[in-house]
Amino acid sequence: MTEPLKHPPSRTGCDHQALATALAAFVRWLRGAGYTSYDQYDFWATAYGIWSKGLYYHHGKLAAPLVLPLIAADWLAPSCRRWLRAPSRFPIADAHYLMGFLALYRATHEPRHLADALDLANALLASSIPGFSGHCWGYPFDWQTSRGLWKRDTPLVTSTAYMFDAFMELHAATGDAAHHAVACSIATFVANDIRDTPVGNGWAAGYTPFDTSQVVNASAYRAACLAEAAPLADTEPYRRTAAGNVRFVLAQQRPDGAWPYSANDPRDQFVDHFHTCFVLQGLYRAYRVLRTPEILRAVERGYAYYRRHLFYSDGRPRPFAEREPARLRVLELYDHAEALTLARLLQDDIPADDLAASMVAQLLDLQIAPGYFTTRISTAGLRNRVPYHRWAQAQTFCALARHYEHLMTSG
Repeated sequence: MTEPLKHPPSRTGCDHQALATALAAFVRWLRGAGYTSYDQYDFWATAYGIWSKGLYYHHGKLAAPLVLPLIAADWLAPSCRRWLRAPSRFPIADAHYLMGFLALYRATHEPRHLADALDLANALLASSIPGFSGHCWGYPFDWQTSRGLWKRDTPLVTSTAYMFDAFMELHAATGDAAHHAVACSIATFVANDIRDTPVGNGWAAGYTPFDTSQVVNASAYRAACLAEAAPLADTEPYRRTAAGNVRFVLAQQRPDGAWPYSANDPRDQFVDHFHTCFVLQGLYRAYRVLRTPEILRAVERGYAYYRRHLFYSDGRPRPFAEREPARLRVLELYDHAEALTLARLLQDDIPADDLAASMVAQLLDLQIAPGYFTTRISTAGLRNRVPYHRWAQAQTFCALARHYEHLMTSG
């Protein structure tokens, strides 16, 4: 059985102890359940899901009757996905679990947490997709998007960027040059294999090596990764590319501070919670390297919009600010996780302790007896308690572990 997390008696308090207990319960569940799980996209990764979703993207409402059965199944009986697909392992979840265990290791110095992180690093290396200029990762399922079908194991910058973070943190924790080499390899892929599209005076980064989409958060991910990679090998081209991606993201910000999901696709002009977090996180991380005041001003405007429009009046995260699809989702675990991650990230320049405290309290309320967290609350109070590692048990664990580290190491 997992022992409770240890912390110095002088810093013990209700907040610390409640969070320590919650994290210990989650780790106990995770070690018992393992690293495979069902997923948010299970229905849509079936042959019927791919076919019907493709028709919906092409024909709009005319094809709605074809996708409604899957929406209803996911809403009313999410556990029935076990009849359609087997559990999978998700590299993006492994990366978040790795970083979460490293945060616990830094907070507690328990060797078991570092061992877990090292095991996850080995699993990530084994799942890296071959044939590109560096290590890279994608999804273990076929993904039908509005831009076409992306086959399983198509490298995604939005996944691969997290592996860069994970191996950089692992190198910092262990001093092992092999982890540094993996991070440099990942940066090589992000720089060389992801395509740029000139837009104004900036560059829109593709989602994959094979597309020229103008999805805003993809460019923010790439900007952050390459900005932080530039000092590793004194690589000035990385800095220039990051700056070009930043200029694209800044140009897409609306006067009210919001970012639509896509710059050029009229079907993807929604503004939602966790993608807004991704953009703010990516920009702020790029700012910490590039130190361009314009970036921080954009983050401040975006954060102000975010706090005004992406929370309910009671402080719970709101999934969509506008152009919301059929309103089935009321609360999304992913939103809580990314809100907490954002709050901790911004703390040096934008006060967000109130947001962090609120998200921690809400997440602890969403934890259920086995140790994991409620995935979603939908209209009529329906609760999805199927634990998806990728969406977003792993992100939640990572965010809470980092917050615990902050509590235990801050003065």
